[in-house]
Amino acid sequence: MGMKQTSGRMLWKTCFLLILALLLLLSCSCQSQEETLKLGYLGSLTGDAASIGPPGVAGAQLAIQEINNAGGVLGKKLALIVEDDACSSKSVEAMNKLVHFDHVLAVSGPDCGSAAGPALPIAQEAKVPVVIRWASAPDLTHVGDYIFRIFPSDLFQGTYAAEYAFNQLGKRKVAVLYVKNDYGQGLRDVFTKHFTELGGKIVFDESHNQEDTDVRTSLIKAQEKGPDLVYMPTYRAVGRVALQQMKELGFNVFILAGDAFDTNEIIQVPEAEGVIYPTAITANPDWFRQKVFQATGVEENHITASLAYDSIWVIAEAIKRAGSLDRAKIRDALAKTSYKGVSAPLIELDENRDMKAATYEMRLIQNGKSVVYEN
Repeated sequence: MGMKQTSGRMLWKTCFLLILALLLLLSCSCQSQEETLKLGYLGSLTGDAASIGPPGVAGAQLAIQEINNAGGVLGKKLALIVEDDACSSKSVEAMNKLVHFDHVLAVSGPDCGSAAGPALPIAQEAKVPVVIRWASAPDLTHVGDYIFRIFPSDLFQGTYAAEYAFNQLGKRKVAVLYVKNDYGQGLRDVFTKHFTELGGKIVFDESHNQEDTDVRTSLIKAQEKGPDLVYMPTYRAVGRVALQQMKELGFNVFILAGDAFDTNEIIQVPEAEGVIYPTAITANPDWFRQKVFQATGVEENHITASLAYDSIWVIAEAIKRAGSLDRAKIRDALAKTSYKGVSAPLIELDENRDMKAATYEMRLIQNGKSVVYEN
């Protein structure tokens, strides 16, 4: 009798555990169906380039809305998790949060080379795909096979700037003043190499830190070399300092900057009047800006909006083509991207996961605005 009671209790216990396991399985299945796919957004919301933050986030949010309204991706809705990198090494903390705490499927961003350089190795090590928007330092995609970019590498920009300075402007003696980070170093290296190959001479070459508040000594040394052009691939805050101190020193010379100057933090500074800089021709049309405003209420005015929008769509399309949430498969699909975007008519990537082609134009800062420069 005792054995029968024991067997009955064991049978009942086994059935109970099976039922409990089934309920847990059903519960997990329901949660899996309801969960959202988290995408990370790493961008400059404060700091040296705070003005480009709201347009970028708004562009990304518009893409998220459109994708979700169309049914999402693989039957799941997308959710955007936004982190501020302040266009600085604060990106390390932000990327760590996105990758290791939020467990995002992929990341859009960053916009600044100074943020991208320290942060991208974290994503690469964790095997989380990243689609860089605006950061353009040449070596960024060399971090690894999970790093992609939908904006042209500075290999294009540095070459274009050197050829423009030598052939279009007729300059032969150049002083180079650059910011010591991935962005400035990359442009400096490409420009100086190509300019000297063309027959020009670099008469002065010195770096400064992104946080410097005084570059007077460098400017005085550069002025003594008698350049007919100053090439200044630098960031905005220290760029404003350099422009102001050049005026104070009476250092009146043609200034060719990098595309980091393509923000209100520089364009609206009186001392920037007359500065020219190259930028990749990136579309941000009126119809798109109106669409962003209607969807988000943000009156955006920067190409980071269309780049952010395209980056989210590129990621979403890659997930669809992969047919899986496996990040390695998403990576493989990203490598085969062929997408008709807003920022560019066709986004296709080369073997280094960079844009295959790029076209540039020279811009002039005039009366607090950026206009096409006609030499």
